Amino acid sequence: MSGSRALSLSLVGLAAVGVVLTGCSSDDGESGTSAPGGKGGAAVSKGGKGSAKLTYSGGASGEVVIESVGCAVMDGKLTAVTAPDSADSGAPAKPSFTAVLSGDKAMSTLTTKDGTGYVQSAGSGVSGFKSGDTWVVNVDGLTLGPTDLSGEPITVDGTITCGSVAGV
Repeated sequence: MSGSRALSLSLVGLAAVGVVLTGCSSDDGESGTSAPGGKGGAAVSKGGKGSAKLTYSGGASGEVVIESVGCAVMDGKLTAVTAPDSADSGAPAKPSFTAVLSGDKAMSTLTTKDGTGYVQSAGSGVSGFKSGDTWVVNVDGLTLGPTDLSGEPITVDGTITCGSVAGV
């Protein structure tokens, strides 16, 4: 399979997760709790929408802050993250972060404020855990390559707190 075909299939998979997360979500109303661990110190916002604070460096550098995060859980394990929460957006968002997790591997994308896209199809660097009633996602040393195949890869670090969670 060619690299561009694999990239297209990866992006289709992430889009499917966005559709799933739009379909159902629950917010327990608990808010204002701090997210332990990770880099960036994100916390659940007062509106219970979650938040993401990610920094990136390498071929480009900067910070992404998103105030709405949707997550999916299956059998007590985090399986997907969409920031901003797909239910809150009608058009592709800038900035945005998505991840689909399977075991210790994640398919991830990051779009910066200027619209530059980065992707990783099957690597590590994203993990999730439940802290009380809140799902927290640590992004640690996640390496993403540019989607247009030009430029240098970036390394992403930060913490994401899920605001809405679909699944069980």
